Amino acid sequence: MPRQDENFRQGTISSARFNLLSSMVGGGSLSLPLAFHQTGNMFMAPILLVITSVLAQQSIYFLVKAGIYSTERRDMSDNHNDPLDNDKKGTASYENMASQAFGAKARVLSSVLVFACCFFGTAGYAVLLRDMLEPLVDSVVVPPEGTGGGPTFSRNLAMLTVILIVSPLCIMKNLTALKNVGAASMASVLTVGLCVAYRSIECQLGFTEQHDNDNSDNKENSESSMQAFPSSMKMVLDAVPLFISSYICHFNVLPIHNELRCPTSDRVTQWVRTSMWPATLFYYVIGLTGSLYAKCTPNGEIQGNILLDFDEDDPLLLLGRMCLAMTITLAFPMLVIPARDILVRAVAGTRCGRRIIAKSARKSSLAPLDVSDAMFSDDEGPNGLTEVQFEHMEVAQATHLEEPLLAMENRSITNTAPVAMRDNLDEFDENRSTSRSIEQDGTDSRLLRIAAALSVFWSAAIIACSVSSIDVVWDLLGSSFSIMMAFIIPCGAYLKLAGRKRFFNQVSDGGASFRKWMVSRTLAWIMVIGFIPLMI
Repeated sequence: MPRQDENFRQGTISSARFNLLSSMVGGGSLSLPLAFHQTGNMFMAPILLVITSVLAQQSIYFLVKAGIYSTERRDMSDNHNDPLDNDKKGTASYENMASQAFGAKARVLSSVLVFACCFFGTAGYAVLLRDMLEPLVDSVVVPPEGTGGGPTFSRNLAMLTVILIVSPLCIMKNLTALKNVGAASMASVLTVGLCVAYRSIECQLGFTEQHDNDNSDNKENSESSMQAFPSSMKMVLDAVPLFISSYICHFNVLPIHNELRCPTSDRVTQWVRTSMWPATLFYYVIGLTGSLYAKCTPNGEIQGNILLDFDEDDPLLLLGRMCLAMTITLAFPMLVIPARDILVRAVAGTRCGRRIIAKSARKSSLAPLDVSDAMFSDDEGPNGLTEVQFEHMEVAQATHLEEPLLAMENRSITNTAPVAMRDNLDEFDENRSTSRSIEQDGTDSRLLRIAAALSVFWSAAIIACSVSSIDVVWDLLGSSFSIMMAFIIPCGAYLKLAGRKRFFNQVSDGGASFRKWMVSRTLAWIMVIGFIPLMI
């Protein structure tokens, strides 16, 4: 890959979609059958799923807008005139957004929060990977009697071997390079869902043995696995965190958006919607069909991992386990890279880190710069290259956005708009610079990336070697961390950064744009107030 390409936006909607899906859809989807079973799989559960999906989408929009606003001050300070800067990668980061909104202490808190979620998520996935490989490993190396589930030398060795194989993917500079990995991960998890649906349909049609239950209550539950409403409010409160955790992907939203080519409002909306709604459909299928399998379980209940409700000697279960192991393996980079970048940016602020960055910069400055293929578009030209073509209609959209910055993150409107249109975009242009430089945050240093990635990945793997159950990791993380990272901080940062002064500097009609602005702020406040009690 040419050197200059690393600093330009290369992500397509397709690659952004797969990266967001692989960050979100994984082992957590196997807990949705339990959530559906607890809340009423025929009515209440689908309603809760759709509501969670809509709120998660909106929180992603708030996060993107807040991330753009957090870099606006730095953009205005750049006074370069190189037109190629218009297509350089974005520099928004989660911790910088929190710092711009709430102060320097928020940077530390948000960095620790995202790092903890990704680090312990990696450890949890490593434990789950070991559990999925357990039947295969035990068939080769018979464990001592009475061992049961949990860590053994052979199981840990198999887990560490897989981690060693996937480690090179964690030193990639950006997530766009992992789009094929994301596609393979989605294919694997889709296979798991099909296995669950197939066995559940067999159960409903009477092709699977139905277990006798010890009491009449459990018998009623097993014979009637279709319920419209939950049996108690406690069931709902227990299930809500399972719905929320299925949509946690916010630690990768800004890095993916930084890579997305031509991040207009329509393209961002298309990216998010075409990621979230297919995921919601998959969640609905696996949640509904998995909850219906309660009819064929011994006690009429569903476990937190639906695969544990199948017979251990079921060949379809073995296929599901291997596909889930593949999904987990391919999801590791999506968890390690955000934690790695936070660690790199922290080290880059030290004296040693600055020396490493300066050394890398001196080496890269010796390479010749060829800008002949630096520009991209959605259509291939006669020379096979891709170029971004900003249509006038996309520019015209900026005047109708509630937050014009979402439409054009780092492109000068005056360079692309017709002359007659420029007079109407004066206040928009005042807040934008013609270009900006890529921030030297340490992620350009290959040495720092390798050291940080291996430190994060293998320290999490070592912790996983001594953990007997994934529940230990999930209990450590809890739902509070996820809710704060995915909903509280993005909505709060949007409210802080998209203030009234900023709005009136950009919008003057007081009509439709004002109403959209008010609706967005009202929804952000509702989400903040509504999610805070769920953290308790």
